[in-house]
Amino acid sequence: MLSYLAAMNSGTRTIGGVEVHTAGSGPPVVLLHANGGDHHDFDAVRAELASRTTVHAIDWPGHGDSAPIPEPSACGFAEFLPTVLEELGDGPSILIGNSVGGFAALRAAARRPDLVRAVVLVNRGGFTPRWPTTFFACRLFGSERVAPVAMRVLPRLYLRRRTSAVDSIRSAEATASRDPQKVRTFARIWRSFTDRGHDARNDARRIRVPVLLIWGTRDPILPWWIDGRRARRALGEPQVVTLPCGHLPNTPRVHRTGFSSYMRAKNSSTGSPDWRMIDRSVPGASSRCSGTMMVRCDLRSFT
Repeated sequence: MLSYLAAMNSGTRTIGGVEVHTAGSGPPVVLLHANGGDHHDFDAVRAELASRTTVHAIDWPGHGDSAPIPEPSACGFAEFLPTVLEELGDGPSILIGNSVGGFAALRAAARRPDLVRAVVLVNRGGFTPRWPTTFFACRLFGSERVAPVAMRVLPRLYLRRRTSAVDSIRSAEATASRDPQKVRTFARIWRSFTDRGHDARNDARRIRVPVLLIWGTRDPILPWWIDGRRARRALGEPQVVTLPCGHLPNTPRVHRTGFSSYMRAKNSSTGSPDWRMIDRSVPGASSRCSGTMMVRCDLRSFT
């Protein structure tokens, strides 16, 4: 039985310049947002998660409430994440990472497995082919002249269904697009996607903790038929759930799958998550486990 140092009350702390927003009590879950977002990207799922876990939602440097740094990069965020996990001190943690957050989660799990209990990778980066079109897109969105437009337009492409949570995310990114420091960070992160180190394949081969791969099949940034399938192959055919949504599958529509619910199955012999319990409540979703609707599992299976 693992003992957890659970945070009983909501609060915010700063770790190495990174703001960490904590709520709830129980085994630790760390939420890692995408480029251009912040910890509010997970607002639709945080409350339910916090009802039975300690939820730590991070603002990457230059995002949300965290101060900018001189040279932000996807690899830099990934290298820094273990420092945050060590300082939190209540692990090993379940990491839920979207896009660049998923890249950081996988790297931490591969290189510091002592800090990680399991990972949920949501439309994660690091598997994009190094094609000329990839370099063009990264340089285009990595231009500080183009970045403000991209920060306003891209969320409209992958968050098309209007809900209050979607409107909040769109509004936050539009506000950030008027902040020169946040624009600079957004652009630098995009440029860093062409770095040689931004390649998750070696990390995928080293992974030894349970992995759930979630992918929005309507993602125009990291399409399932390219990036998603490459991720699945590199990870050795992990449990996979595809959803009829875009790049940010953490909105109320997808909340019906519930990141909290993804942890509801228990493997009694190992204490590791068994991602194979199926709930048919989400039309259009699919799971490679049995070809039906979705995977549910319970964070209580880790206690």
